[in-house]
Amino acid sequence: MRNLLLIFVIISVLATGCGPKPAQITEQDTIAIYEAVIRQVFLVDDTGGGTIEKTTLYIVRATDDAAGDPSMERSDTAILSDTIQKAITNELADLPTKVVWVDNFDQVELNSDSMVRGEGVILTLGNIKVTNSAEVLVSASIYFASLGAGGRTYIVEKINGVWTVTGDTGVIWVS
Repeated sequence: MRNLLLIFVIISVLATGCGPKPAQITEQDTIAIYEAVIRQVFLVDDTGGGTIEKTTLYIVRATDDAAGDPSMERSDTAILSDTIQKAITNELADLPTKVVWVDNFDQVELNSDSMVRGEGVILTLGNIKVTNSAEVLVSASIYFASLGAGGRTYIVEKINGVWTVTGDTGVIWVS
């Protein structure tokens, strides 16, 4: 009986190390992942704000995991580096909007109706959370007015070498 228990313990210990290895997220991966999420939020999941016609896309450079799901476990806030910000801006050059990076949400001017001045939107990104070797989660939210905002946590997968939004975790908030 003792030997059987010992064998069970050894097998359990060995099995825990046999799962998929976490992805090694490079700076280029980070840029591609955030670009995919920004495009999804701005072009598809804009909560009805018609962001394609917005003149300014303000992106908060400090991450906030609660952006997509306020109940989600939060990692420490990270500040996206100037290099990453510049590369993301370059990758988004084809969008019909001006990209402006801001330190925080409060830095963007709102009008008396709590709408972003100048027909703009504010986008907040969460940290990249690795789930396995080819999949990550990224929270994101968009705001154009107090009753025109929304967020979710996106599933982003590396498919044929390209980071692609393939879905979300199911929690979606809209105001």
